[in-house]
Amino acid sequence: MLSLVQSLLLGLGLAMVLLALVRYLRRTGNWHALWQVWVGQLKDLNMSEFRFFRSGVALLFVGILVRIVNLTLNG
Repeated sequence: MLSLVQSLLLGLGLAMVLLALVRYLRRTGNWHALWQVWVGQLKDLNMSEFRFFRSGVALLFVGILVRIVNLTLNG
């Protein structure tokens, strides 16, 4: 059960992060800014892109926590 939840959270989180980046690229066309997202230097994400990106990162984090719990409980 936990492995299914883990897979769903990781997959959904990754999809949300990638979708937010694709939306940003379609809006601006700035391919060089993708590296700035990962180092926290990008300031021109609009509010919906930012929320979508952060929600995806949060889901990835929760998915990793579920993975750790799953490995701890089930070996």
